[in-house]
Amino acid sequence: MKINRLQHLRTGFTLIELLVAMAITVVLLGVLVYMTGVSMDTYRDSRNEVRASRQAKEALETIAKDLESMVSRRDGNAYEWLYAGVDSESGTSDSTGPTGKDGQITNRAQLLFFTSATDRYNGNVGVVGEDDGGDVSAVSYRLVFRDQIGDTDDEKHAVFSFYRHLVNPDETFGVDSNPGLLAVDDLQSTYQTNFASDGLAAANFLVENVYEFTVTFLVEYVDDNGTPNDAADDFNQIERVTLMQDDSGGYQEFRLKGNKVEAIGPNSTEIEQGSIVGVEVSITVLTDRGLALAKKSGISREDLVKKHSYHYSKLITTPRP
Repeated sequence: MKINRLQHLRTGFTLIELLVAMAITVVLLGVLVYMTGVSMDTYRDSRNEVRASRQAKEALETIAKDLESMVSRRDGNAYEWLYAGVDSESGTSDSTGPTGKDGQITNRAQLLFFTSATDRYNGNVGVVGEDDGGDVSAVSYRLVFRDQIGDTDDEKHAVFSFYRHLVNPDETFGVDSNPGLLAVDDLQSTYQTNFASDGLAAANFLVENVYEFTVTFLVEYVDDNGTPNDAADDFNQIERVTLMQDDSGGYQEFRLKGNKVEAIGPNSTEIEQGSIVGVEVSITVLTDRGLALAKKSGISREDLVKKHSYHYSKLITTPRP
């Protein structure tokens, strides 16, 4: 009886059993923490992609609407109807990104053309007293590193900002003694002189975290195979005119005039009598993490684009004049 009572008093967990239970608990907690981390990473990546796609959709659809309503007259006039080039200016400080960092913008096109925008006159088309009857507006697109809320170039709060400046028809045609943009032979110069100061106003901000803005024009032209007098050998070609920061096979400037195409690039002579049949617009959108790294670390542009950005593009068919 005494022996049975002692055995009853000694029942319980042994040290080995406790160690095994602790080991299993640690493993389960480790798996739980790992799965939670994976879930959080997946959620963060999904959130970043959704946010980037929303911004890309807003930017690309807005550009597409303007380009699909592009206005030009190819009737032999010498006026300029479209200008596109590598943007060499960025606000007053001429900054293309955080000072002293590697994450500077390298693809930054400037786009300026005429369009029949549906939101001209601040959307009050047809409203008496607001709509003065004009239907052609000039529109400019630019990508800059800027604080769009404070409307300054202060880098502390700056982000990669994409701007759309719509010049209403009255200003486009010219009001009183103020010159307009229609019927000028240098569209970009006239815009810079008379309208550029308004282009980066906070009201013209479109979306943020756009890190690259690349424009490619599809120009159809006749290739005569070097035999201009032999029409039987002529055939249509499509030249991809991509605006690039450097001159490695790309173009630095593209102008559409009423009597010709002027371009600075490899096939500028061949496309002089060509016509724009489409435009491919590409943008790269940074994540918030990518923006923080671009501003505070020495991350290279290649790693920034590869690991912390999303790329989007859209092919737009343009009207023929």
